[in-house]
Amino acid sequence: MVTASFKELQFRQKLSGDTPDLLKKLKDLQTELKELEQETVDTKSLSSVTKQLIDSSIVNHKDKGVRIYAACCIADMLRLYAPDAPYNNTQLKTIFGLFVSELRHIANASSAHFSMYYYLLESLSVVKSIVLITDLKNADELMTNLFRNIFDDISPQQAKNVQICMSELLQHIIDESDQLPQEIVDIILAQFLHKHKFDNPAAYRLACDLGNNCAEKLQRYVFQYFSDIISVAGNGELSSKELEDFKIVHKLVIELNKSTPALLLNVIPQLEEELKLSDITIRALATKSLGEMFSEKTSQLVTQYESTWKAWLQRRNDKIPQVRIAWLESLTNIIKSHASLSKELSEGLAEKLMDPDEKVRAIACKTIGEFDYETSLHHIQKNTLIQVGHRCRDKKKSVSKEAINTLSVLYNQAYPEIENGTQASISHFGWMASAILHAVYVNDNEIFSFVDHAIFSTVFPPHGSAASRTQRIVTTFAALDDKGRTGFLSVLRRSVDTRSHMTALLKLLETQQNGKDNGAADFEKKLGTIIKMISDRLPDPVKSSLLLYKYANVHDSTFLQLISDCMDWRRSLKEIRKAAKETIARIENVSPPTQDVFNILIERSSLTLINSEVVSELIKNIAESDEHRQISGELLRSISTIFPVIFIDHLTEITNLLCDSTFIGASDALQTLAEFAKQFPKSVPADYRAKETLRNLLTSGNVAQATDATIVLASIANNDAMCEDIAEKTAEQLDVSSPDLLKNLAILSQITLYSPQVFESISAGVVAFVMKKLLLTNTPEQETRYDATEDWVEKSELDQYSLSKIMGLKVLVNRAIVLLESDPDAAQSAVRPVFQLLWALINQEGELVTEKNTNAVMKSHLRLNAARFVIKLTRGRPPYEKMVTVADFCRLSLVIQDPVYRVRHGFAARIMKYVRARELHIRYLAVLLLVAHEPEIEWRSHVKKFLTQQAKSQAVDSSLMLNEQTLARLLHLLSNHPDFVIKVPEDDDVFGHAQSTHSVQDLNLAARYIEFYLETMTNSENISLVFYIAALMKTVRFASSKETTHNLYVLSDLAQYLIQERSRSHGWTLTSYPGQVKLPRDLYLPLAQNEVSVEISKRIYLPTAWVQMREHKTDRKPKTSIERKMGQATKRRSRSPSPHHAEDMEDVVSEKGAPSPSRAKRPKKAKVVERVPEEPTRRMASRAAKDKAAVYKDVDNSEGESEEIESGHDSS
Repeated sequence: MVTASFKELQFRQKLSGDTPDLLKKLKDLQTELKELEQETVDTKSLSSVTKQLIDSSIVNHKDKGVRIYAACCIADMLRLYAPDAPYNNTQLKTIFGLFVSELRHIANASSAHFSMYYYLLESLSVVKSIVLITDLKNADELMTNLFRNIFDDISPQQAKNVQICMSELLQHIIDESDQLPQEIVDIILAQFLHKHKFDNPAAYRLACDLGNNCAEKLQRYVFQYFSDIISVAGNGELSSKELEDFKIVHKLVIELNKSTPALLLNVIPQLEEELKLSDITIRALATKSLGEMFSEKTSQLVTQYESTWKAWLQRRNDKIPQVRIAWLESLTNIIKSHASLSKELSEGLAEKLMDPDEKVRAIACKTIGEFDYETSLHHIQKNTLIQVGHRCRDKKKSVSKEAINTLSVLYNQAYPEIENGTQASISHFGWMASAILHAVYVNDNEIFSFVDHAIFSTVFPPHGSAASRTQRIVTTFAALDDKGRTGFLSVLRRSVDTRSHMTALLKLLETQQNGKDNGAADFEKKLGTIIKMISDRLPDPVKSSLLLYKYANVHDSTFLQLISDCMDWRRSLKEIRKAAKETIARIENVSPPTQDVFNILIERSSLTLINSEVVSELIKNIAESDEHRQISGELLRSISTIFPVIFIDHLTEITNLLCDSTFIGASDALQTLAEFAKQFPKSVPADYRAKETLRNLLTSGNVAQATDATIVLASIANNDAMCEDIAEKTAEQLDVSSPDLLKNLAILSQITLYSPQVFESISAGVVAFVMKKLLLTNTPEQETRYDATEDWVEKSELDQYSLSKIMGLKVLVNRAIVLLESDPDAAQSAVRPVFQLLWALINQEGELVTEKNTNAVMKSHLRLNAARFVIKLTRGRPPYEKMVTVADFCRLSLVIQDPVYRVRHGFAARIMKYVRARELHIRYLAVLLLVAHEPEIEWRSHVKKFLTQQAKSQAVDSSLMLNEQTLARLLHLLSNHPDFVIKVPEDDDVFGHAQSTHSVQDLNLAARYIEFYLETMTNSENISLVFYIAALMKTVRFASSKETTHNLYVLSDLAQYLIQERSRSHGWTLTSYPGQVKLPRDLYLPLAQNEVSVEISKRIYLPTAWVQMREHKTDRKPKTSIERKMGQATKRRSRSPSPHHAEDMEDVVSEKGAPSPSRAKRPKKAKVVERVPEEPTRRMASRAAKDKAAVYKDVDNSEGESEEIESGHDSS
């Protein structure tokens, strides 16, 4: 008999019948069962239905309702019978098979039976009857299916209670299982993969819950999972599939560390072991994975796994770049997340900036650019950032690009604080704009494009009001150092030049499209010229030229108009930006291959940085702002020099400021007007008040103001009468004792240029005064003005009388230049005495005075300016170029070896400036090669890099053979060089051998010049042609005379020997040159074909002693007379600064035994002595120590830095 405390099941029906009837019975049964409690139910009363419920006709019934209600009833039975199930193992497998299949429907919340599916889920979860599945034999498949189904079915749209039950259900199974199937571990871990994580966030959260709540249970399974895969890596090289699995495993580790780090208790040490494996891929992967794990904000790995952290830190010095890169790529996030680690990591980061591998250096720069402002300020040392600045001039372009971009990004982030005057920001970031602009001194087109992009897009972003943009320009420009300011102006000049070239291209294309051109041939010629001008300044001139030609054939008038709008200086920034955006979009659609080229061109030519709005703001600054007046004035002056047309709409404002007696920025306004007037003569508007103001400045102003005032007055329309009056009165006041002598000559020098017809009326008297009085006399105080040991002072320190002599020369030269344009016949007679005067100054070391009492300082300046004026007269003026004889040119070339450093430096710099601008005859390249024996190592290296760059540029048009022809010109200069003295037997004026020791030493001197040429201007492609030209020297004689032709033949053999030697050392193949070469006709004439010419071609002119010495590779090299005399002049002192600061050229490698910078007179006849290696000066010893201590030899801070960046205004 049942006691009163237990309830019996009242349901007595048989579970059979048709589907509706059976379903009704099951519902009734389930309703009663769910009300029964385990503690009070009489389980004997359940026995009948217990067996019926598992009948196959029910559990396998086709009706969903029948199955789910049966499943819920069985779940209740398990609840009521707990802890002992009323079924055997086989029956339970059937039951759990039913449960697993029915739980699949929980995903369908709209199902008619959804409440029952949830009831089943909840029952199994809450009662924990699901754990019975873990006791079943061979139930792995059931459990695996259950896990798979739940992870497939769970979704973010499901109710939270459903998701909770699912999670608890699976947790129960994990907790109670003695051995989980590996497939279940795979299913759980798969949820952490990127694809699953985002495809089904609910499944990801479920996996996280299981990992965190069952960590202790799952740890060993996770360890085994990774161990099985990782162990494969230690057995040898991985297959592609194994490698892919390996990568997936590491991604899983990273994700587990983010969400369930407790699972990785035994996995982290495995990753540490991977860091030590020989396989590069595995080592890199482990480095990257651990780096990402350390970067997690909540991660405690550094403290929990200290040995792993130390092992990971050591990977920064891994011998494989790939691993070092993987290490670097993690630093940004680690430092952001764990500031306490920044010191240790930033030290490693700084080391990688000097890594021998370019990819590592580039990634190091990029990594620093990923930090935000606060992190960079507080956790990245300034010295590290300075190293990034050095990398802007790295030898490798990829590194330079990243460094420039990084500094521009950091500067942009810091700018608001810099503008606010925050000292910490100014100190930490304020120098970065200068560092970026220093990169232009590398003088490389690709580097130019990097710098331009950084300047136009990031340092000065093209947005904001005109006032804010101008403020940024002023603030940034004020903080630039001298080289930075020069670099900034070069960026502007390149922008203006590009705009000019693009304007010419647009006009030509527009003319052609309108059918107004002069024929196809004329069009193609003009198009080729313009495209060459444009492409020569682009990173890949050849490719750029082809792309521009391609687009020139696309007749797109809309595109032409858009580009024109980008360059319209009268448009607002908003309009310019809109036009630029539309232009780039159109390029992408019409001609995608040209996109990169046009991106550069549009960025450069679009007036987003300096435009009319900015100029207006700058004018306001000099009128109203005491704080920004000086910098704004300097900017206005510079802009007016580079881009004067932009001032057309602002001339009235500037003129009014000039006439304002209370305005203290008059000099800025005046210089701005003068620069505009130079470009647009007779276009300066001026009323009576302005003219009087300008005229007063001629007497009351300083030399610079008087010069500028003269330019403006001479450029005012219908102002000849005033100019005549000024010229006459100024000429009358010329007197060597006048304190205004320099100012008066400066006034006349400008009248010569800008009002030549006025000057001609007084020219006779002025020319006579300059040539007979000024230049041929010295005042008594000139003899003792400078210390006897001084041979140079800077121009700013030069006395007025010396400056007056230079200005007098300028008057003569300016007149000759103007006469060539207005009266060519008169010019010939006028320039002849000027040339004679200049040659006299060059040949007589700057001395013209009969008493020979000109001080050394003045003579140095006169020599330099005489040489510069010869260049100025002949530059782009063929009639004057022809008046320079071969002998004259040889004498002129020796100025580059002047005893005074600043003379030879100034002369070489001027040559480079105009050669770069393609404004000088190519023969001047040979002159630059004479710096081969320059004792100032940094300057020699600078010129060498310039020549190398020019050689690359000239090589673009190989048909001209400019690089190769330079050898012919160099050999001519050397043949006539005073240091190259060959003794020829008296009985053999053509074939005699120069076998003396003296000649051997001379050959050593000459060899260095030829080697210098070979180092800068030859390569594997042109070496055969160069060899052919060297051999041709023995088939010609000098066009001017044959007295020294013997020297030429010796040099021909010498050059051939050195070319062969260089070819062998570089693995180049010398082949017979198939073409013909025309040697410079001004230098050479062919020998007559006779026995003499045959004998010359056969004869070997190189002395045997020299060949033997060369083959033994003797280290001792003789000095030139210049080097020797310069070495003796070290006790002389000069107030001129060093040409380069160490920090500007810090990666230039010093040459062993080179003498220190010095000056001395050139002897009349060169004597050659054996060179004794000198002990390095302190400066050079220090540099040598740096080089010796350098660990990474491939790292260089600069590549061909150039002091003269762009061709600009001639200051002579």
